[in-house]
Amino acid sequence: MNIKYVWLNGLVLLAPQLAFSAEHVILVSVDGLRPEAIQQLGKEQLPAFFRFREQGAWTDNARTDFDYTRTLPNHASMMTARGVTGANGHGQSDNDMPELSTTLHNNTGKEAYVSSVFDVTHDHGLSTSLYASKSKFILYEQTYNEESGATDTTGADNGTDKIDYYLFRAPDRTANALITQYVEDMRKQHFNFSFLHITDTDGAGHGDRWRTPRYMDALIRVDGYLQKLFDLINSDVELSDTTIILVADHGGAGRSHGDETDYENYRIPFYVWASNPDGTAFALGGKELYELNQRTRMEPGTSRPDYNEVIQPIRNGDAANLALELLGLPAIPDASAMINAKQDLDIGL
Repeated sequence: MNIKYVWLNGLVLLAPQLAFSAEHVILVSVDGLRPEAIQQLGKEQLPAFFRFREQGAWTDNARTDFDYTRTLPNHASMMTARGVTGANGHGQSDNDMPELSTTLHNNTGKEAYVSSVFDVTHDHGLSTSLYASKSKFILYEQTYNEESGATDTTGADNGTDKIDYYLFRAPDRTANALITQYVEDMRKQHFNFSFLHITDTDGAGHGDRWRTPRYMDALIRVDGYLQKLFDLINSDVELSDTTIILVADHGGAGRSHGDETDYENYRIPFYVWASNPDGTAFALGGKELYELNQRTRMEPGTSRPDYNEVIQPIRNGDAANLALELLGLPAIPDASAMINAKQDLDIGL
């Protein structure tokens, strides 16, 4: 990461600046992913996961939202760089199938627009997509579609529909068909920003607990999906300059993940892998993210820091503004988008 100099009230401040901008960023959320399971299965059974760990920047000790370890609240955080509750929160505490009229803008009664990674990307003239393997992700399409999206006041008017393409597909309660379709679509559309949601591990955890052969089989299947993404990048010259961010919305214990005070629920992985324009991996050397961010992020051990801590742990909510930084775009402009607002999460580039 390079350093740029910023003048503020006569003082010179140092601010990190990425040495490159990616043409494409793929944000992958693996629902219910326990980092211990990655460690347990190892490189032989999870070669794609370990490609992140050996070639990218990663940690197995990131955090979910402080107040909630459920799916819709944490995915809203990944998109908006906000926690769930409080004056700065996005307010999406419910985890059920939304009503047709529900959006992030109106679900708390505040009637205040909730800006997102989709807004910034789209309003700067880049393309966006959301591929979901749970039907309740329609919430985000309803929030950022032509009817509910904000007016574009950045440069040329690119319209109010912030998600250019939305697809829900999970006929067998896996993301297999979804990822297959995404790879096919991506070869044609080359979306600048994609958000992929993978349900397999969550389904296995709820169905047969988070520490069972069924869960491990689901994780191996997810590794195959990730390999398809690597193969896509390696085989399409238009996608050679692509970065993948991989996070989770929660872990899991027993057959649930609703207890936000349980370490097995709030501890999650956060992985980043970046390719050169020639398709080869950047030489990040498998760097641990907390080692790279000793001044700006707190390694939490087994603790559960709240949002009042001056130095925060790495959270899944860091992903939104990291994705924008990788695309060479500014952070989400709303002052409520507090997580990684300075775009200072160092990934070693």
